[in-house]
Amino acid sequence: MNVIVRSPNGKNFHRWLEGFGVRVRHFREGRSFHTRPANVVYGGRTLKRLWTRDAQRAGTMIRAIQAADARCFDDYTMLAVWHYIGAHAAQEPASELVRAFAGINLARIVKRGHRLAKGQYGRMGKVAEKISSLLADALISEEDAA
Repeated sequence: MNVIVRSPNGKNFHRWLEGFGVRVRHFREGRSFHTRPANVVYGGRTLKRLWTRDAQRAGTMIRAIQAADARCFDDYTMLAVWHYIGAHAAQEPASELVRAFAGINLARIVKRGHRLAKGQYGRMGKVAEKISSLLADALISEEDAA
């Protein structure tokens, strides 16, 4: 017997993602970044936690990632964009934020964030924090970054 589990707010997470055109695949089906299809999340645990915390901010995050590069739905990138929105764009309209993300090369930023965090001889820091910093550098002008 299949039991449908609903979240406390009565909304179905997978149905909500279908509204954005995003599909959830099992974690074991995950692929490397180079062969990852667009609009696919593997596992979905991180995205589900973010959605539970703030569905509106999670929706803005999804739209921003889709505008920049729809292949970048990995945990590190989602956390980085989530933190960026909370720290630098919480009051900004979602449409303007999505437009700003459309103008950056998110795949290049993610790749650089991974290289910076791992370092040549050992781990230097958290990947999501490095990606967040690079996003801020790409999206915020030097005069506005005070």
